[in-house]
Amino acid sequence: MPVAIDTSVLIEAERLGGLDDLLPRSELGPYYIPAFAASEFLIGVHPPVKDALRYRALLIYQNIFKRMVSVFNEADAAELAALSSALKRTGQQMKFYDAGIAATVMARGDKLLTSDDDFDRLAKKITILKI
Repeated sequence: MPVAIDTSVLIEAERLGGLDDLLPRSELGPYYIPAFAASEFLIGVHPPVKDALRYRALLIYQNIFKRMVSVFNEADAAELAALSSALKRTGQQMKFYDAGIAATVMARGDKLLTSDDDFDRLAKKITILKI
């Protein structure tokens, strides 16, 4: 089953210099990066402090992450609208990029690899893998 990679994992991979040590050996993949995770990484939601670190982040994106980015499609968009509406009805909110990542995973029936708890409230709707 395909596994989407959350921005939190991309940030950790940038620190380590690659993804290989973060991908669970028990999951065959394929692994991909949702467009929302790529965007969140690139705009610098977690910007490196020094220019050298920013450059390192850009290099790892261009050399590793870029080829793994998956296009956000119409089914993903419909799922994002449905998720946003469902959260709103229950008085909940979710950060925009996290909602887009979750919607992509939900629309495709995939798993999500993350290192934070931003998606825990969706554990009944998606399979969450933690590093």
